[in-house]
Amino acid sequence: MYLILSTPSIEYAEAISRDLWLLVRPAGNETTQYYTGRYAHPDGTKVAIGPVEGTHPIHADADELSLASLIAPAITDEEEGAFAQTIADAKGGSLDVLAMLQAIDSLSPNLRTREQLEAEGWFATEEI
Repeated sequence: MYLILSTPSIEYAEAISRDLWLLVRPAGNETTQYYTGRYAHPDGTKVAIGPVEGTHPIHADADELSLASLIAPAITDEEEGAFAQTIADAKGGSLDVLAMLQAIDSLSPNLRTREQLEAEGWFATEEI
């Protein structure tokens, strides 16, 4: 699944993807890492991240508030609190990030499969 973001900016997509990565491996002395791909729609009006799938380990030192604050403009205050709590509860264990996104009413309508994005013109197709 892919998530169409509320802010159509590759820089925003990179920040979200980086914070998702930091849930797995908090910042140390390493180069920047990303959890997902970042995609801009060819018409320039939308940006998505993905694919988001599977269960991933959540580091015991992960910062649940950083990612929650990044997505806060796209969700309600109640959803933001639940989002942060879900991550906090998963520390030292694992988390199905897609299931977490699907459970957020403000975000779930923006989830798409690769096939749906292709049908919406997200990826250039080569004509043979």
